[in-house]
Amino acid sequence: MTASSQTPQPSGPTPPEFQPRPLHKALPGLVHVPASEAAAAVIAATMEANAAATGEDLAQAEQRAGLLFDPVSVDAAVRASAAQARAEAAAEISELRRQRDAVLRLCEGRRGDDLLLVSAVAAAAECGTTALDGFPMALTWTRTTAVPTVDARTGRAVVHCATPYGGRADLVVEDVERQALAAALDTPVPGGAPCPHAADCGTTADLDGSDPVLFGWSRLDVAGSGDGSRWYCSPACVSRALARAGAELAAADALFPGAGADEATCVGCGCTEDTPCPGGCYWVHTASMSDLCSACASPQQLAAAAALVAGEER
Repeated sequence: MTASSQTPQPSGPTPPEFQPRPLHKALPGLVHVPASEAAAAVIAATMEANAAATGEDLAQAEQRAGLLFDPVSVDAAVRASAAQARAEAAAEISELRRQRDAVLRLCEGRRGDDLLLVSAVAAAAECGTTALDGFPMALTWTRTTAVPTVDARTGRAVVHCATPYGGRADLVVEDVERQALAAALDTPVPGGAPCPHAADCGTTADLDGSDPVLFGWSRLDVAGSGDGSRWYCSPACVSRALARAGAELAAADALFPGAGADEATCVGCGCTEDTPCPGGCYWVHTASMSDLCSACASPQQLAAAAALVAGEER
């Protein structure tokens, strides 16, 4: 017991509440001192050392003895403790979620009656990883699709697939995505014969159809695309061009859904008679009779439209 903790004993019997009590059996030398008694001892010692001690001196002595605390410091300590508790709880929740997600990945794609090794589940729950992490799930098409009647107008389709573990998986594609997927699947198979006329196939040049070099070629003009006529060397190239044009037109229609059916709308940028392009534009006559503004028309289309107007004026 230090000299600072000793207090003058009052005369007469000591009340029970002031009897020294051991703080812990393992530390018999430490005793519990009530805060009021400790404060009185500090004040008495300060006044004995300095008879002219002021109230501020006594308060500072109590603060140095640990009997007074700064409210700001106490509040900061409480806030720091609460923040640390929240951070620890968040870290624990994050770890539990990681373990849960690992178990779900382990079960993903499996049938409801599939059997898993206890060791595999335990490893996923303990480590939060599985042996298949980082590998994509390979789905196999079951050669069946469905287009619900209620979605016939929007073109929504469901492609039925199966997982490597025998589970069921459905690939759902909407109208635009469906056409884009069809165009992507129609690309040449790797290792197959590439288009022998890749440099000229799809050209907009005005070729002579009687030229023997063009034997088997096709001239395609997709209505609404505004691209004009193009030459393709094979039916496969024509099919791919149609799929690409269909996907582009569907995407343009999705970008400008508000245009009314009776209102002319540019197939390139979606401008109308009431909302022209910045700086102004005008309608250009095309061979496909599609609505195309001057800002989106090609130089060839502008020249053809000018020649058509000049011929009509004569």
